[in-house]
Amino acid sequence: MRLLSSGPDDPVNGLVHDERPVFPTIAQPYVLQHAPEESEASQGFQVLGLLRRYWLLLLCLLLAGSAGGFVSVVFSSPMYKTLLLMEVLNTNTVPNGSPNNSETSEVDIQTQVNLLHSSGFLRRGAERMQAETVPLAPTGRDVFSRLRQRIHPVTQDPLETTRTGLSKALSTFEARPVNRTRLIELSCESTSPDVAAQFLNAMANEFVEDNNHSRIQTAQKTSEWLAAQIEETKARSQEAEEKLRDFSQSHGNMFASQDPSTVDDTKLVQLKAELARIQNERIARQTRYELTVKNPPQALGEVLEDPTLRGYQVQLENLKRDRAVLSLTYTPSYEKIKKIDAQIALAEKNYNTELENTLKRIKNDYEASLRQEKLLGAAYDAQSSRVGSQAAETAQYNALKREVDTQHQMYQTLLVQQSQANLNSSVPVNPIRIVESSVPPEVPYTPKPVLNISFGTLLGLVVAGGVVFLRERMDRSIKAPGASRRLFNTPELGVIPNLGSNGSLLSSANGRASRELILSGEQDDGSTALASWQSGPAFITESFRGTLASILRNQASSKNHKMILITSPGPAEGKTTVVQNLGIALAESGRKVLLVDADFRRPHLHRKFSLPNEWGLIDVLCDDTPLKDYSPEQLGVFTGFPGLSILPNRITQNNVSKALYSPRLRSILETLADRYDMVIVDAPPILSVADTRIVASLIDALILVLRSGVTQREAAMEAYQLIQEDGLALLGTVLTDYDLSSDRRRQYYYDYGNTSRP
Repeated sequence: MRLLSSGPDDPVNGLVHDERPVFPTIAQPYVLQHAPEESEASQGFQVLGLLRRYWLLLLCLLLAGSAGGFVSVVFSSPMYKTLLLMEVLNTNTVPNGSPNNSETSEVDIQTQVNLLHSSGFLRRGAERMQAETVPLAPTGRDVFSRLRQRIHPVTQDPLETTRTGLSKALSTFEARPVNRTRLIELSCESTSPDVAAQFLNAMANEFVEDNNHSRIQTAQKTSEWLAAQIEETKARSQEAEEKLRDFSQSHGNMFASQDPSTVDDTKLVQLKAELARIQNERIARQTRYELTVKNPPQALGEVLEDPTLRGYQVQLENLKRDRAVLSLTYTPSYEKIKKIDAQIALAEKNYNTELENTLKRIKNDYEASLRQEKLLGAAYDAQSSRVGSQAAETAQYNALKREVDTQHQMYQTLLVQQSQANLNSSVPVNPIRIVESSVPPEVPYTPKPVLNISFGTLLGLVVAGGVVFLRERMDRSIKAPGASRRLFNTPELGVIPNLGSNGSLLSSANGRASRELILSGEQDDGSTALASWQSGPAFITESFRGTLASILRNQASSKNHKMILITSPGPAEGKTTVVQNLGIALAESGRKVLLVDADFRRPHLHRKFSLPNEWGLIDVLCDDTPLKDYSPEQLGVFTGFPGLSILPNRITQNNVSKALYSPRLRSILETLADRYDMVIVDAPPILSVADTRIVASLIDALILVLRSGVTQREAAMEAYQLIQEDGLALLGTVLTDYDLSSDRRRQYYYDYGNTSRP
């Protein structure tokens, strides 16, 4: 399939509509316009692109991290952790099952934990383990332990291994209470699983025996102390009885058969109760009396509740209502009104008289209660004095009696406690019970193979991500299409993809041709540009045809550029590859094309077509022969492709700058433009030497080649500034060696794989 017309006059602007990348199936992804920040981010951090570029580094670091984790498991000393559970029973429980306390307090459990952590008890547990167990050779039951034995055979004897494991177990021993239970959990770590289990069992057994022995000793000491206290209490009880008996005999045995309380005491109690009653009554009457003094009589409860007063009030209200009715019709001198007034006056007089009597009665009641309280108080004081004269002897007798009773009660209590202590000591009750003994663990507690290998793999992934991040951050090169638009607002004429990561899947000829197209052109692999064009991958050749379409479209929309110079900011950026393939694409369209090698220091365009360079541009420049006398072969060597010729160049010792500044260079270029439809000049890098700037001033337009991942942004910007300062016409840029995704490449194969070549 041909993208260009067969003649120079055929229109081509209908094939390409803008300066977007024009190679098939990959033009659309680059038409979206993004903000500069978004474009930079998408260019710098395309995950799939980074995976394709750094997959080998990622794989190597992941394998290295996994291997490091595996090695750390194999070469590190294994640690075995084991557990043991003990229950702290209620030490205050008696054999009949009636506990003195409902449960063991947290203080008691914490006390047991502190005892377990004491250095003396740890030493005794270690000595017990060494005395009861036989040292065993260290053996591992898991795969990694057997692997360690193969890599580093154990040379220590069992005694040394046991000593080392015991030392580690002592340093890592831990006892902690289980929340809301009576359980205590013992744990330790050791280099030997057998030593770890044996040490915890020895500690538990030692603790059980120590508690049992301590309990027996405590019971014996308690029994001895109770016996001494019983004898002493018995002696004090006998002495108290003798004192009480002597006191009773000295007072005529008056306290022997009667109650210590007398008639005077009873009378005193009665007077006290009567006095309290009268005082309460007096307080109530005093309160009622004070209310009559401070408040209106009509507001008192006695007045409101008195039936007589209530009757007078009702009578007055009825009379006043009748008078008010008559007053509406008659004058006060009317006979009936006068009669009612007389009745009202009599009722008010009776009401006031009854009210005064009620108030006087309240006052008399209060005064009577006050006098009665004084009389009872005087009687109580007299009776209290009479009773006090007999209190001394009664108090002494009562004290002696209480002493006897106390000593008897204490004696009985001590006898009961002695009996209970003897019973507890005779029945063995152990307050510590081993719930779950310790067993040797099958696999080590540390290292954990899964965790170590996973951590090593994750570490490798993190290191790979850091390396990729730093490299991408430090890499200032141009990577993706659209860079020229963002950097200096210049059209991007085309994007030339590389072979990609699946180049080995292509044939040998295709692989060589594709690599030839994407490399800088400085090395020769034995194949010619024509063979590469004809046998290379179709998506690469089509990208050059699309680039050419953009160039010709610009010519159709503006003045006709017959001479185009192609350069790049630096070396090895693919400008020679672009020159040779654009020349072939132009020749395919039926044009007569000349490729001029303007590199006077490293010319290599002739090698691409396997042509000699005994005669070239430098010879034409330095020769004095008129240009019209040169044969066509001297100004263009036929390449073997119809319509395509090249003017090679060679390295010379002459003064190149003098030849370039001579008027002959302009004449040569004008002559070549007259003889050919299109002249493409391959110039050296614009930032390396000044030759390009000199030649470009005589050329119609210029194309800047940028290589993906190689051309630095600063170099591209500097080259653009030089072009602008020299006033050169820049047609646009071409991005080479772009890593086209395999999905895009396969899409092109599906769409165009069966299309015949032009």
